[in-house]
Parts: sequence; C-alpha cells; structure tokens
Amino acid sequence: MNKLRWLALAASCAACSHAGTSSGAPHQLVIADWGEPSSIDPLLAHDQDTIGFDLLVVQTLVGLSKENRLVPILATRVPTRDNGDISSDGRTIVYHLRSNVRFADGTALTSRDVAFTFRAIMDSRNPVLSEDAYRRIAALTTPDAHTVVVRLRAPWNAAVRELFAQSDFAFGILPAHAFSGTGVLHAAWEEHAFGSGPFRVVQWRRGDRIVLEPNPYFSPRPKLTRLELRMLPDITGAVVALRTGEVQLARVLAHDIPEVAAIPGVRLVATPINGMEYLSLRTTASPTDDVRVRRAIADTLDPTLFARAYFGRYTPGAAFLPPVFGWHDGALAPLSRNDAAAAAELDAAGWHLHGGARAKNGVPLNVTIVETAGTSGAFAVMVQRQLAAAGIGGTIKFFPASSFNGPDGPLRTGAFNVAAQSWIGGADPEQSVVFACSQVGPNGNNIAHFCDRGFEAAFEDQAVTPDERRRAADFRTMQQIIYREMPIVPLDYAEFYDAVSDRVGGFARNMLGFPVDAEKWDVK
Repeated sequence: MNKLRWLALAASCAACSHAGTSSGAPHQLVIADWGEPSSIDPLLAHDQDTIGFDLLVVQTLVGLSKENRLVPILATRVPTRDNGDISSDGRTIVYHLRSNVRFADGTALTSRDVAFTFRAIMDSRNPVLSEDAYRRIAALTTPDAHTVVVRLRAPWNAAVRELFAQSDFAFGILPAHAFSGTGVLHAAWEEHAFGSGPFRVVQWRRGDRIVLEPNPYFSPRPKLTRLELRMLPDITGAVVALRTGEVQLARVLAHDIPEVAAIPGVRLVATPINGMEYLSLRTTASPTDDVRVRRAIADTLDPTLFARAYFGRYTPGAAFLPPVFGWHDGALAPLSRNDAAAAAELDAAGWHLHGGARAKNGVPLNVTIVETAGTSGAFAVMVQRQLAAAGIGGTIKFFPASSFNGPDGPLRTGAFNVAAQSWIGGADPEQSVVFACSQVGPNGNNIAHFCDRGFEAAFEDQAVTPDERRRAADFRTMQQIIYREMPIVPLDYAEFYDAVSDRVGGFARNMLGFPVDAEKWDVK
C-alpha cells in the first residue's frame, strides 16, 4: 500500500467538546481515531487504521503475529508445500477451516462464507481498492463445509501471505447470510457489523463514535467488555483527549512525542513496521536521469538533520526492505553525508562548480522538488538547503493534497525530479516492491519510472521458485540493484507510535500496523 506523507495536521481543540466524558471504567477502552472510518467492511477500507479496526470485527484465514510470523486464524494451519496444502507445482492451495468458529450471531462460519467473500471482492459494483491479487485465482471451490481449494492461474509464492490474509489489505471473511447479494456497498450489515472476530459493532454514531462489544461466540472471551472508537478531527485533538483522560489510546506522529511524553500516566509504544520514507528520484527526467546525479543527491543529504526533525526517533534507511523483514539485506550501509563523493559524481557527470553553483554547457544544475500544499514546507526546505551546499539548485513546487498523487498531479505526470514519499508494504516482501517495469504508468506505483533488466529477472524468479533460499537471494539482488542505481534515496525505516495509558495492558501491533490479539487487551 503506497502512501504519501509529510502532511502537517492543523491544530484543533474540537476534542474539547467531549471533555469530562472519559470512561474511567475497568475493562472499557476508548481509542482515538483521527477521522471517521470509511467502512467496517474489510473490502471497502482504504487506509491502514481502518483496516486495523475492521480486523476487530472480521477475521482472515491467515494472520500475522506481533512477532511478524504467519499464523493460522480461521484456517487450522498455514498452507505450505511441506504440509501438503500447496501442490508441488505451486498452483493449488488448500485451506482447512476451523470447525468450531461462529459469527457473532451464532451462525457457523463455513467455506460458503469464504466463497461469498471472494465473489464480493470480484464484484465490480464494490469499490474494492485492489483486487489484483484475487485476479490471479483461476477457480475457488468448496469440496465441503470446512475446505477451500484455490487454483491459481500460475505459481505465485506470495499467495498465502496475500489471499484472505493480513497484508497490505486484509479482506476478512464476511457472513454470507447477512447480505442479500455480493454487492456489499451500503449494506445494512454495516450499521451493526459482525463477523467472527473478538468484537461486534453495537452502535455507530456518525461523526462521533463506534461502540463495540464482545462477540459472545469468540474464544477466548475478550477481556474488554466495551471498546469504543472515538472520532476526533486530528492528532492534536487526540493528544488533548489523552490529557483529559477521554481516551486511553491514540496513534500519534513523531512530532507529537515530546508533548505525549509530558502527559502523566501515558507511555509511548513504538512498533517498527514494514515501511520506509524516501525521496523518489525521476529516472526519466533530466538531470536525475543520470545515476551519477542521483548518487550525488544521496551523498549530499545529512541523516543527522532528519534525526533531529524526528526527535531522535529517526532510523536511517538503506535497503528498501526494512530490518523488520527476514529478507532485509543488512550488508547495505545507511546513508551518510559525503561531500567529496558527491563532488566527484557531479564532476564525472559534467556538472562543474562555478561560483558555488554547478552547471553544464552553461545550463545550471537544478532539480524540481514537489511537496503537498498546506504543509509548513520545512522538509522541502531542508532538502533544498542541503542540495544547495553541493551546488545543486532546488525549486520547490506545492500541489493540493487532493491532486498530489492524482492523475494530473506531479507524481503521475512526471513533473518533478525529487518527491517525498513513503510506503507500507504487506506480509510478503513482494508487496514492498515498487520498482518493476510493469508498475510504471499512470496507475502504477513506480513513480521513479525505474526499469532494469537484472531487477526484472530477480523479481520474476522470486514469484515462482520453490526454493526459499533462492527466493531470498532474489530479494537481496533486488535490494542491491536499487541501492546502486538509486531510483530512491532511502531516508528512514518507519515506525508507528501509540500513546497508551498505563491502565491499558496487552496492546500490540504487527509490522503492518494492524492490532494483534485484541481479545487480550484490558483496562485496569
């Protein structure tokens, strides 16, 4: 899931309208949500926080533990070649469903519900943000109530980590009997959403709160007797609500850490996630079409300046797969400022220094830096100043947030050299790849327009090889190519920060930012 960052959130005290209504009751948790969830239906959720909230209600066949290991949830085991649930040709996957699972209304969950969910994902009436993974399915059959057989169009190693799993999206299993058909948009079910998860929705007051209570058929029974998602306008409102005790848990950003640290009885929980912040460098636009210029830009940046901007929480990046992944190539060194190397690269590329600025054939060396309008501009200015020290001019252009990544925005039209971006990947390393030639285009995530034959060969091989060691080697090759060719300048490995009341126990996330083991959460 590719996401853009560096958006400054406006200060607000709208949360003060709820002051004095804090829960304070044992076993009742109030979580701040920066904005109203788009949907409790997992097929319709488009942002990381909402997907996580949906998982409190519905469940996937396969999940990801807080240790970031694949775990069976609705399946009795994770399908593998070793246990026989993946065929030797890699085209057939068999899921064995747990036989004792019930939805919150008491109805048994069966393979019929999995088949219904698949058909709903593929129903063109539903605005599912990405059904690409499910288009790889040639057929889904249900031999009996507790068996689901998926036949793929071609071998695909990422299938078990993506299909009906907790990944960049998490399409949990819907109760087929609760819907009149596979067109699930605006379904009545959503007002009192229920699934096989630990909680069910008992009230949704639009613009205010969503109230959840335990699923009486979930085992083990959740420790919380009530869980409430309180809608607040922004992070500033969430911090105010933490201070007043209105909420006991809120996700915050790095710049909120000093203020959160000053709130008595609140601790900070940091979760390394499968995400990275980086500068995307357009490889098909001058002057960043020259790898020597791209390397010079990387050598010019000073990680210590970004560290200060992140209040000491900045972890410099290197390989595009973060350390939280077992596939991470730890041999690649994080960036460090190297003025001599930057000067050598620029000289070799023909950009020579004249009076503090570099030029070639009388043309000044200048790059276009794009940023979202409405921000402070501090990040773009930080980059601009550092490039200027190497003789590289930088022109900053602002674009509305609504169009920055839109069809006519700078990222899709290529009207930039340098752009700040970020991604959050999935449970499989393939989902952190945004450098494939096939991902170039108006709807693709390869904003840099990078295309490399060696990268393509490794990417294609990792998808089909039955040898896990060979697949890991493919990902090391891809990381080394990106590090060498520099279509991105890796800045840092991302973390989620949660401000959590000391009264709250058991709270955890996995590397996708999704909540884990919610049935174990409690409030003293």
